[in-house]
Amino acid sequence: MHKQFFADVLARRPALWHRMLQAAPAERRPQTPESWREALGNGADRLSYWLRQRPLAHAPRRQRIEAQPEPFWDYAEESRRLALLDADTLAGLCRVAGVALHAPAIAGVLLRDEVLPLREALGEATYRYALQRGRYQLGTVRRFFQWRDTGLPLPERCALHGNMALRLVAALWPEGLSLPFCRRLPALPATAGLPALGEAERHELWRSLKKLLLKEVAPSWAPCFD
Repeated sequence: MHKQFFADVLARRPALWHRMLQAAPAERRPQTPESWREALGNGADRLSYWLRQRPLAHAPRRQRIEAQPEPFWDYAEESRRLALLDADTLAGLCRVAGVALHAPAIAGVLLRDEVLPLREALGEATYRYALQRGRYQLGTVRRFFQWRDTGLPLPERCALHGNMALRLVAALWPEGLSLPFCRRLPALPATAGLPALGEAERHELWRSLKKLLLKEVAPSWAPCFD
């Protein structure tokens, strides 16, 4: 654990604490202030007080407790906090990212016989987003996907590449976090391969996805990010 990160979150980011604790399996959450004190020292007193003010809803007690992996706590590296997203927010980010990556191509579809099925596949709100704001977002990172999977229909390409974008960011993380996160995403086709990006390019992609998340998908998550 990074004690300075925990001390900082305790002092300034209660919403991030809440998400981190929710992400831990109920059976493996620290149950006493003493268990936190061992890791956090004096900062445990503030955490204990905060928890008493905001009790978490615990999962129903199971008759048989299955073995659980060690909870992951090291979210000091900001991109890792994507793993804390709830299912709806994660799906929304995948969808919006894929559409933003291909928004210029979507805007270039002009024939009525092609526009109507495209609007139906994307949904009216998402289609309008592509034409209005999406074309002006993710500009530089489009190069990672622009010429890939061109044989797929445009809606399928959007869905595939939005999924891939999150997987590329998750590849920066330890396996104990990246593997469970990727299992929450739709499975990739057997023949699909991720773009070969370097670490700097993956961080560039992350920064673009963060802007989409906090501006278009879930502004309420802003307190959990830097």
